[in-house]
Amino acid sequence: MKLAFSTLGCPDWDISRIVEAAQRLGYQGVELRAISGTLDLLSRPEFTPKQIGETRAYFEDHGIEICCIDTSCTFHATEQTERLAQVELALAHAELAARLGASLIRVFPDKIQPGANRKQTRDFIADSLRLIAERLPRDVEVGLETHGDFARTEAAAEIVTLADHPKVQLIWDVANSVAAGDSIPYAARRVKPYLSHIHLRDARPVTESEHWLPVLAGRGSVSFVETLAVIATLNYDAYISFE
Repeated sequence: MKLAFSTLGCPDWDISRIVEAAQRLGYQGVELRAISGTLDLLSRPEFTPKQIGETRAYFEDHGIEICCIDTSCTFHATEQTERLAQVELALAHAELAARLGASLIRVFPDKIQPGANRKQTRDFIADSLRLIAERLPRDVEVGLETHGDFARTEAAAEIVTLADHPKVQLIWDVANSVAAGDSIPYAARRVKPYLSHIHLRDARPVTESEHWLPVLAGRGSVSFVETLAVIATLNYDAYISFE
């Protein structure tokens, strides 16, 4: 397996500082979520047609791989027009990924909306993922993160199964799945057939909140020791990305 970090943890850094830190700290890759204070990667001048070649070359020349392009896309909306707009936004990020040499984009399933039930929402997400997969650039896949109302790995894996396309994969966010009630060994077994990427961070429960608080490694409820031991049994050779 290879190590990366997500720029979610350093949202104000520019490209040069991201690459410098990755080299200095011994990471093989980075996962792009935020750059220079914005989550809107599509708006960044580094990724315009005029500059993107130079940006890609900068990463490559320094031996740092862009392993994933993160989006905020969700497919839980009850309105089809809204879901289709999210499909197009995901595809725009996939084109960005292709131009940067990244093989994966991250999307969310997210929340069951008023007026819909779990099964309907599950089908909305699976159908949207299939639409994306059918139009992805050749060397790019779409990874569904274990997140929101589908943070349990069983629920996320069911969506990928229903999407039924080889380019639809799973991103296992270990903290999200543990917070939703999965054990780490159980989660690993469920994600294994579809696993393309892993997010690893520590976090702990917060009283009267569904969201866990991110904390420094070793200070929360997500065991890195157990996680790494389980990953070692999966024959997993892609990235673990620290958030």
